[in-house]
Amino acid sequence: MKATLSPEPKWLLEDLILLEHDDPGGREAGMSTNSYALLTEGKALIVDAAFEYLLPSIRAIAEGGYPPAALLLSHRHLAGNGDLFRAFKKEFDAPIFLHPLDVGHPQASGAGVRFQDPTKSSLFAQFGVEVLHFPGQTEGSVMLYRQRDGLLLSGDSAMGTTGPQAAEGMERLIRPPVFTSVDDEGLRQNWLGFERAVSHLGPFHGSVYVDRAEEIGEIMRPLVRDEPTRGIEG
Repeated sequence: MKATLSPEPKWLLEDLILLEHDDPGGREAGMSTNSYALLTEGKALIVDAAFEYLLPSIRAIAEGGYPPAALLLSHRHLAGNGDLFRAFKKEFDAPIFLHPLDVGHPQASGAGVRFQDPTKSSLFAQFGVEVLHFPGQTEGSVMLYRQRDGLLLSGDSAMGTTGPQAAEGMERLIRPPVFTSVDDEGLRQNWLGFERAVSHLGPFHGSVYVDRAEEIGEIMRPLVRDEPTRGIEG
């Protein structure tokens, strides 16, 4: 998969880097695609990076003192559509994680690598995060949550605004389009039962919210609306 440029790493927090890029699906919709690097002493956890054009950005993070300790995929669509995985394994010799319920789906079989179960690994605790199984978008969708500062990396369980919507001042997070999910109502019920305090929320697609503890409840409210999301614009 080709891209004009590898994205410039952007610091969101002192230990969180955003790689904002435009995969073909996101580009067509006018919506960013977001990969992340979560840092701790001398290593990085790469989150939702699936395309080989991201390698230069990941190398830059490694050369800055944070070589990848692992790559986490929040849902199987990345495994099916991405082309990064063999090159990532070859260059960094680090594990790649995907929930076993998604590994068992045919979409994940073309990745050409062996996935590990993120729910049974102690590695994530080294980065101060919990792996939350959050089915609905796919059977094995997961999110990362950090209690100490309310960081939530939601994968595709939440979707932000398009670029034009953000430019107009719209702030909201919604469930992904119903036709992309295996169980939209199940995802809605999971959000209804979600009671963690959130200050920073990074979705896989669309706008990212940092230091928004006071407003994030309202921004997240559409995640539990009865109406399914019909299209990218909500």
